[in-house]
Amino acid sequence: MLKRYPSIQSMQAFLQAARVGSFSSAARHLSLTHSAISQQIRTLEEFVGQPLFVREGGRVVPTDAGVLFANQLADGFEQIDRALSSVKERTVERSITLDVDPELAQSWLVARLPALLGALGSTSLTVLSTPRHERGAFERVDIALRYGYGEWDGFENVLICGDRLTAVGSPSLLQARGLGAPLSPHQLLDLPLLGYTKRSWIPWLAAAGLPAVEPNAVAVFDNAAALIAAASASVGAGLARGLLAADAQRNGTLIELTDVEIPTHYNLYAVWPREKAARVAPLIDVIRDLVAQTRNPH
Repeated sequence: MLKRYPSIQSMQAFLQAARVGSFSSAARHLSLTHSAISQQIRTLEEFVGQPLFVREGGRVVPTDAGVLFANQLADGFEQIDRALSSVKERTVERSITLDVDPELAQSWLVARLPALLGALGSTSLTVLSTPRHERGAFERVDIALRYGYGEWDGFENVLICGDRLTAVGSPSLLQARGLGAPLSPHQLLDLPLLGYTKRSWIPWLAAAGLPAVEPNAVAVFDNAAALIAAASASVGAGLARGLLAADAQRNGTLIELTDVEIPTHYNLYAVWPREKAARVAPLIDVIRDLVAQTRNPH
């Protein structure tokens, strides 16, 4: 439902009167009559449901509500000015806004921005990383890369890739203990372990044939990219997605520690508003190619 707002003119009249303390002075500044200023402010007061000015001697003084409104309104007009200046009398280049899961942005996207920008040609790219629970963000962007189950009702989506979870750690973590990969599951559990707030070790333990009891962790992270960085720094061993850990494995800071792996069910999707389908189709192809190159570099 479309919201109803007071007129810009009435808000400008109010703000000017609040600054100078006089309806007459505000009227002269805005090239209006005193009665016009009074009417606009009266209309504004009716809209907000309370007085915005009181008379003190020969001046008009904002009420507490008027002071609060003036402070907020001044910031609002500055934002309007910036918005107008951003497009006034200038050629706006074609652009695409891409919202990326924060963990994917840190672990995977940044290293591939040159390739992505090269594929976009003259189209500029704005990259956002909004929190996962803000589903309304999909309406404000051209395309989003999010982990999920493909459950985004009202939006188009396509699976970018499935994945697998493996236990990873740094070579130096093993060397310090005189071990070599692959480890047995029991050997891995003797290492310091890293936890992740969105994932349990229990499915991996079940796949390894071990009791389904959550092990103690030396550190627990709410961000998979931070977990991967900690594992690379020899803090401990952790479970990681193949896509997110691929670069660390390629540069040798991480290795897979056992032969046990489990498939993921919460996977990477591209999500976009239906009306943006033609606009984002080339970008989806580029992203799929970059993901494929990550997983199969040769």
